[in-house]
Amino acid sequence: MTLSEGSFRIARGIVMIGGTGIIQVFAQLLLSRIMLALPRPHGSSQPTFYMIAHSVSAVLVLMGGHLLQVVWWAMLYHFDWGEFANFETALYFSLSSFTTVGANELALSPDHRMVGALESAVGMLMFGWSTALLVRVIQRSDVVDK
Repeated sequence: MTLSEGSFRIARGIVMIGGTGIIQVFAQLLLSRIMLALPRPHGSSQPTFYMIAHSVSAVLVLMGGHLLQVVWWAMLYHFDWGEFANFETALYFSLSSFTTVGANELALSPDHRMVGALESAVGMLMFGWSTALLVRVIQRSDVVDK
């Protein structure tokens, strides 16, 4: 591998990180719209129901975003780079990397390992971002006036 090939792969990793962030922003925008559409628990006759609806909606939207992000990375591994025999294996590897669990029985080729590590780093960031959004949803739907 030449220096330019390695630089191209790192640049591809940066593009992947950017795409992952864009998917996260769209999930956040969808979550914002859903939260605006759901009644606030403060003014409702059934505050517990709306607290549950807010929280479950947030979890579903954010997990949907994460799953799209994982698929985005798996497509790179399988379709662009041909790293795994089938898409299911690439998806498993991507999910394992994104969640930082790791797939000990699978590995990227030496030329692509750095980008695989970048997926783990961005996965941690995305879960942190989602946690912050989830905390905000819970604070917003808290029925106890402070």
